[in-house]
Amino acid sequence: MVLRVVLLVLLWGVVVARVPTLWRDARQRAFWATVFVLALVKTTVLIPGTPTIAPNLLGVLAAYFLLRFLSLLAGHGSRRRHLALTAIVLVALATLAVVSGDVGLDGDLEPLTIAYWVVLEGFLGWVLGTTTVLFWSVAPQAPAGLPRLGLRAISVGCAMVALYAAFKTALIVAAPRTDFADFHRKAVYLQAGGTLIAVAGACVPAARRSREIIRAYWSLLALRPLWKAMRDAFPEVILFTPRRAVIELAGVDDVHLRVYRRVIEIRDGMMALRPYLSDESPENADPAEAEAAAIALALRRHAAGAPNAHGVEFAPVGPEMSDEVAWLSRVSGAYRRLRTAAPTPRPSGSAR
Repeated sequence: MVLRVVLLVLLWGVVVARVPTLWRDARQRAFWATVFVLALVKTTVLIPGTPTIAPNLLGVLAAYFLLRFLSLLAGHGSRRRHLALTAIVLVALATLAVVSGDVGLDGDLEPLTIAYWVVLEGFLGWVLGTTTVLFWSVAPQAPAGLPRLGLRAISVGCAMVALYAAFKTALIVAAPRTDFADFHRKAVYLQAGGTLIAVAGACVPAARRSREIIRAYWSLLALRPLWKAMRDAFPEVILFTPRRAVIELAGVDDVHLRVYRRVIEIRDGMMALRPYLSDESPENADPAEAEAAAIALALRRHAAGAPNAHGVEFAPVGPEMSDEVAWLSRVSGAYRRLRTAAPTPRPSGSAR
C-alpha cells in the first residue's frame, strides 16, 4: 500500500509539474498524456467499488499515448495505425466484458474472461516491450551520467511491468484457478515498482535542466525591481503585450528566453534614461549600489523633465549574457533596497 501511495504521489506530481510543457511540442503533450492517464489508472484502482474494466480501459489509453510518444521520439510510426489498433482493443475488451458479464479474476475463469485478459495483457505487454527495447537501444548514445541512467531506468522499469503482464497472462491461460488476489499482493512490487522506476527514470534526465530553470526563475525575480522601474518610466521598451506576458506565466516560452528578454528591456530602458544621468557619481563603496543610486536619481530627473546636457554612461558590463544577468541582478537588488529606504516618485505618465 505504501508503494502504491508513493507511486501515486510521484505520478500526480509529474502531471502537475509538466503542465507548462503542454504548449511546447507534440512529444511533450504525448508524454504528459501518458503520465496523466496512468495517474488516473492508479487512482481508480484505489477507489473501492470501481468496476474492473474502468482501470483496464484507462490502461489501454495510457498505452496508446505511450505508443504515440515513442513514434514521435523515433520519427516513424503511423498515428492512424496506433489509433486503429487501440480502438480495436477497446472494442474487443468492452464486447468481451459485456458478453461474459464478469471479468473478475476469482473462481473458475470462463473462456471469454480468459480471452479478455489475454487481449488486455497482450496489448500492454507488447507496448511495454517495445518501450523497453527502444530506450535500452538508445541509452548508449545518450551523454554519460544522468541522461543515460534515466533512459536505462525507463527501460528496466518497463521491462519489469512487461514481465508482470507476461506472468499474469501465463497464469490466466495455464492455471485459471490460481488465487489471483494473492498473486496481486505479491506481484505489486514488480508492477508498481517497475512503474515507479520508469517514471523516476523519465524525470532523471531533466534534473540538471531543472536546476538551470530554477536559477533562471530566480534571475527573473531578482531582475524584477529594476525591470519594473524601467517599464513604468518607459512603457515602450516592453517587447510583448500584457496578454502575452500572462501567457508566458503559464510557462509557454522557455524561461531562459524570458530572462534574456527582461535584460534587453532593462538595457533599452537604461539607454533611454542615459540623458538624465547626473554628472556626480553617488558615493557608494559597492559598484552595484552606486549604479542603483544613479538610476534612482536619473528616474527622478526624468520624472521632473530635467535632462543633463553632458553625456554620461552607465557602468560597462562583460560581453556574455550571463555577465549581464549577474550584474543587473545585483543592481536590481540594490535598487530594491534603495526604494525600500526612500521610495522614488512614480512618473505621472507611467504605465500601471
